[in-house]
Amino acid sequence: MKNTKIIAIATAITIALIVLCGVATAELYPETARVIEVNYEEDTVTVETFNGFTFIFEGCEDYAEGDGVALIMEDNDTEKVYDDEIIMVRYCGWELINWYMGE
Repeated sequence: MKNTKIIAIATAITIALIVLCGVATAELYPETARVIEVNYEEDTVTVETFNGFTFIFEGCEDYAEGDGVALIMEDNDTEKVYDDEIIMVRYCGWELINWYMGE
């Protein structure tokens, strides 16, 4: 009787985990960007990826235009890049040179 309860509970937990993992299908991906604007009044930083997409995060700290940042992004389980969200930001260098081809 005791073993049956343990097996039933373990099975229920396993099924719950499988269902929860199936629902949370959003993917994380790395992205590199450069800082294009620092707004100290609003405490926001605007960054641009190599493909020209812009994203904003809070926390100006020591950021300056031209700084390089490494981002961990969440795709929100869509094909559109426009609704992706920044999960984590790390400073990774200053003054990215030759960011665009031909410059």
